[in-house]
Amino acid sequence: MNKVLVCVMSALAVQSTVFGEQPKQVPSQDRTKLIWDSVHSQLETQIDIWFEKGEFPKVVQLLRVQNLCEPSDYEVATNLGWMLENIEQWDEALSVYVRFRKQNPNDPDSAFPEANFYFAKKAYAKVPPLLETSIPMNPQPNAYRTLAHSYDKMNMYADAKRIWESYLKRFPDDGAAKVNLTKVTNKLRPPQK
Repeated sequence: MNKVLVCVMSALAVQSTVFGEQPKQVPSQDRTKLIWDSVHSQLETQIDIWFEKGEFPKVVQLLRVQNLCEPSDYEVATNLGWMLENIEQWDEALSVYVRFRKQNPNDPDSAFPEANFYFAKKAYAKVPPLLETSIPMNPQPNAYRTLAHSYDKMNMYADAKRIWESYLKRFPDDGAAKVNLTKVTNKLRPPQK
């Protein structure tokens, strides 16, 4: 059974549960959105219930289904990856992040979950190839921070400085970024005798 059919069947099952009866004539596009919004809401509610009860395998399984149905949803992909990391399913978590990046190349934040995964594992050299291409698309602030810190950890201070400067053009009031820019700028200066 293909994934579209599974998602449609799931949506129809939730629709009958949510609506109880067929809704009055609603334009097809509006009705589809209403169904998907209801499905999403029901899934989120169930995930919260199971998470609070500590039923993590059930949460992971439901997130897998939700990720299959909503491959462009950043929150779903990152929630699934985070849960997989919590249960030490590192390879599957990474594959979720890689798949999300590849399926959403125009999303400025699509590479961040994968880059953040590598940063947390101290695989700093894997971060720049992922995040450098997202910088021109104006990603979330953490993409800049993670990239700049990765360069700093690899003693690539000129690149770290360049990223902090780029970040501060977008977010000029970030005091921590100003401190980090000063630190990497100082590291670029030759030692005084």
